[in-house]
Amino acid sequence: MEKSINYLHLPKVIQNNNHLDVLLALRGFACLMVVIIHCAPPRNALIYQKYDLSWLLFSHGAVAVWIFFCLSGYLMGKAFYTERYSSDVTGVINFWRNRVLRILPLYYFAVLILSIFVYPDVLKFENWGYLLRVCTFTYHPYIASQPIAFNDVFWSLSTEMQFYIFVPYIYNLSKSLIFKQKQVIVAAILIILIAFLIKTLSWLSLSHQINHQMGYAFKYWYTPIFNNIDVFLSGFLVNVLIKNCKPKSLTIDKQINYELFINKKYIAIILMILLYIFTAHHLYHQELWGLPNRPGGWRTITTIFIFQPLTAIITSFLIFAFESDNYHIYTKNEKLSFAAILKNPLRILEVFGNLSYGVYIWHMPILLKIYSIFSSEIPIEAFYNRLVATLTLSVLLATVTYYLVELPATKLKRNHSSSN
Repeated sequence: MEKSINYLHLPKVIQNNNHLDVLLALRGFACLMVVIIHCAPPRNALIYQKYDLSWLLFSHGAVAVWIFFCLSGYLMGKAFYTERYSSDVTGVINFWRNRVLRILPLYYFAVLILSIFVYPDVLKFENWGYLLRVCTFTYHPYIASQPIAFNDVFWSLSTEMQFYIFVPYIYNLSKSLIFKQKQVIVAAILIILIAFLIKTLSWLSLSHQINHQMGYAFKYWYTPIFNNIDVFLSGFLVNVLIKNCKPKSLTIDKQINYELFINKKYIAIILMILLYIFTAHHLYHQELWGLPNRPGGWRTITTIFIFQPLTAIITSFLIFAFESDNYHIYTKNEKLSFAAILKNPLRILEVFGNLSYGVYIWHMPILLKIYSIFSSEIPIEAFYNRLVATLTLSVLLATVTYYLVELPATKLKRNHSSSN
């Protein structure tokens, strides 16, 4: 006779306190995707037996940014759902304060350095309004008429900061309305449909410009927070799903079979790999990215309407797969160090994840300065040189600012029951 047990109370055979932080590694991978596409991989550079494999280099930068947004939605929601912050005035102020301490020190330090050494034109009086947008997180590269692109990647940080303002309100609303898993699924579908409607209205109004001019694509389709809210909230709702997840009792035999053949973590990783392959192939072959005579903007309905919710769903599933088992259990992971990496070599992936904020901020101005230096008659060689040089210099600069700017600011955070 089979013995019935409850999956929730299965004992942990191995207590691993030196495990890989998968979400941190994913953040590092998404950052790498952005750097690769900005280094402009060449077309027709990887040919094997007449098969063009160059598209494998064309990581979809937009997908990478949506992964960032989904992770932020989850982590910001987790801060409240795990009661690191209370939802009263004190807790909300502590949440905003700690977000400011996490984002602003390096951001404003970068603005200062870049204004002096990389984009000095922004200091001219006629461009002060543009600089004000940069400093108040209302910036994206094409918002102003003057020909200045003050570090294109800053727009996503503006969108992140705007989302942080709404997080406490979203939490209080969700905890009073959503209690069951079915409600989470219905809410996610409604959010994706509403965002789809908003993007549809933008596209119908400015379809020609969005399809053929990158400036309009950025301004009205890609950068607005309301066009990205489905990605943020999909990640946020994973907290509600996990919080209300109550697995059914399983027999021992069924449970073993379940773990052997239906391991959600492996499925999540495979789906993430397939997302990269699908979007990279589409960017190369359908969007025709990198062709010298190709106009800006986005050409296909797949890019405009499909990739964003698809990224939200797959990233949310990966978060659920890796977080659901330990969400209710507090286990302090061993501090990342050389010794910890020796014991678990996979944790080396966390190094780039920790530095990803700095790498993300610094790689574009570095690339701007070195692009013409690292050239070659062979396009693929020039690409590899630029990629290696950009990554090396970005990591070095990110490491310096991590220890000189980010860590000292982190120590000012309030670490008690209502803070981060």
